[in-house]
Amino acid sequence: MLVPLLAAGSLLLGAALPGGAPSPAPVRYAGLTSCPGANGKRHICGPWRLWLRGGGTAQLKDAQIRSLDARGREEVQRAPVAVDPYGRHVAYFAAADRRLVVRNVGSGGLTRVPGTAGRLPSGLRMSDVELRVGPEGRYLVLDPTRSSTRGVLVIEVATGKTWTLPAYASVQGFSPEGRLLRVVLDQEESAVYRPGGAVPSGGVTVVGWGALTSDGATVAGAAREGSRVLVRFYATSNAMESRAPVRVKVPRAEEPRMLRWDSGSRMTLLTFDEPRRFVARSVEVRGGGARVVDSFTVGRHTWDVHLAGD
Repeated sequence: MLVPLLAAGSLLLGAALPGGAPSPAPVRYAGLTSCPGANGKRHICGPWRLWLRGGGTAQLKDAQIRSLDARGREEVQRAPVAVDPYGRHVAYFAAADRRLVVRNVGSGGLTRVPGTAGRLPSGLRMSDVELRVGPEGRYLVLDPTRSSTRGVLVIEVATGKTWTLPAYASVQGFSPEGRLLRVVLDQEESAVYRPGGAVPSGGVTVVGWGALTSDGATVAGAAREGSRVLVRFYATSNAMESRAPVRVKVPRAEEPRMLRWDSGSRMTLLTFDEPRRFVARSVEVRGGGARVVDSFTVGRHTWDVHLAGD
């Protein structure tokens, strides 16, 4: 039986365990559903929803759905939403005050980004930026994708402290506990960045979807090479392959879509099978053993899909 989960402010509703305890199920993806309208056309049915592992859903009733321009006027485009790589936190603009917030999906706890960091940068529309939230909800990345004159903004969620990266650097991921960021320099080389530290000037050329270890010493990359998907490992200290690659048997119809470290010995590889099916495999770093741990299909009437970690 599914019963409502009342989160902070009664803003988030979704699956819950018997007795009213919050569901621990992580989020697979966020998105919007659509409903049939006049003349056979479909329209968005808000609010933003979270599709949980195990089949449940939750609603983000306090999240801004449509983008607002710099003057606060509603646009056709959707406002940004982001889910962390492990599906435990979600970031968005709150509809009530248009400020950035990060919500813990399991507990329902809400953290409002303090100070000016919690507001949309002046002169931008919500549709001009993309959000990325790290593990533990520690850092929030605001990427002004439609502005060549603004660098990526890294925000410490708890304090509102910010760092602006140079135009040649973009954030593509995080270490498992979220303390380190994987940045891509000039759309080519992966490097490690610790907020507050120096931005690296060079990095590692990684083939495929990348993932950074907790200590920042290794970047892994997953890509299809022939009949199998290979996960290669690169040392960030010298940009060389640091161990033998892992070969994962994956059906030809599936292509790598995301990679993450779960521990020092295991990773999760997410693959995509056109048009809407995803499969997650737990992969042993030593030996290459893999087993399917999750699979799901995005409904054809679900729009603006944001995968966990995307």
